[in-house]
Amino acid sequence: GVWFAFGLVPILDVFIEEDSANPSKAQYSRLTQEFKWRLIPALWVPTQYAICWYAAYVYSTSELKIYEYVGIVVSVGILSGAIGINVAHELIHKPSSWERFLGRLLLAGVWYGHWANEHLYGHHRLVSTPYDPATSKLGENFYQFWFRSVTGTWASARAMEARRLRNTQGIERVLSDAVFQSVLSSLAVAYVFYLTLGNSGLVFFFLQAPVAFSMLEAVNYIEHYGLYRKPRANAPAQSVLKKAHDEGNYAMIDGAYETVSPFHSWNAQHTVTNYLLLKLQRHSDHHANASRRYQVLRTFLASPQLPTGYSGCILMALIPPVWFYMMDHRVRGCHERIALVEKSGVNVFSEEFDAEARRLGSVESALAMMTKQQQQQQQRQ
Repeated sequence: GVWFAFGLVPILDVFIEEDSANPSKAQYSRLTQEFKWRLIPALWVPTQYAICWYAAYVYSTSELKIYEYVGIVVSVGILSGAIGINVAHELIHKPSSWERFLGRLLLAGVWYGHWANEHLYGHHRLVSTPYDPATSKLGENFYQFWFRSVTGTWASARAMEARRLRNTQGIERVLSDAVFQSVLSSLAVAYVFYLTLGNSGLVFFFLQAPVAFSMLEAVNYIEHYGLYRKPRANAPAQSVLKKAHDEGNYAMIDGAYETVSPFHSWNAQHTVTNYLLLKLQRHSDHHANASRRYQVLRTFLASPQLPTGYSGCILMALIPPVWFYMMDHRVRGCHERIALVEKSGVNVFSEEFDAEARRLGSVESALAMMTKQQQQQQQRQ
């Protein structure tokens, strides 16, 4: 499991041609209407639980060596995090209630059900601002980020629910609390493991969960590292925004910063990890169009680009000096590019610009050419 995720996949990413194709309008219409694309993530739910239960069965009934016990926990945790939580992410973003239910069911298996609402209504509003626990800061290492994100996500989920239920009292408030519901769901899953496999099965269930949500946090770390949205000219004072954050009023904070654009997420066009992770690496388009299904997410050359796929980047993130060496200059270059684009007024996320950038081999060349064309057109006018 570890070798496949962090050995074979990064190697394949290097040698296999990049996944840079975007769906045409005709393909987009066909793909979004086909039921099989919704069925694939849904089928992972029973598959995930079957694998986890069988691994717990082996853990509980076999005489293994210490490193084998550790290995099976880590391998299943990687699977639950890299694939399971990723599929849950795809499902909770969808409008249909049955898909959202399946997504939350997957999260119950890793003790991270509270993340669903926080991600949808917290992270997507606060992304790339100082108030988002899931946006890593320039110079912040993964281990610092892990603690801040895990605790901050829980606190954010609680603050949002407190605000949502501020006019509800008594038992109705408790039962309507999404965080409370997520804890009950995880306890129910844990009880099934205890009933069927005893104490050892329960121990296994508890051990694989931190590995799983640590995988999620590793992905969170690399997705927005060092990227930030600028505050609007008429934004409230920071003291007002902090109070809004403490009260769970994230809409106010979202409105105080520039609109989320593809510039606020890192992307990777590497084929193997894109296919394994339901094209999560096309993250800029996901944040710009959150309900868009994985099979029709687009990639643009002008988006911030990671040096390799998520598997390789997670390995680098675990060694902070290597991560900083590979990424900090890319962050600075990204912000320089944003300044150039804002000055030019060119829409670098149009299909026309992306095709021209790929033809010329760089965003800067395409930007210079289109800026020159705009200037010539203005002179003629």
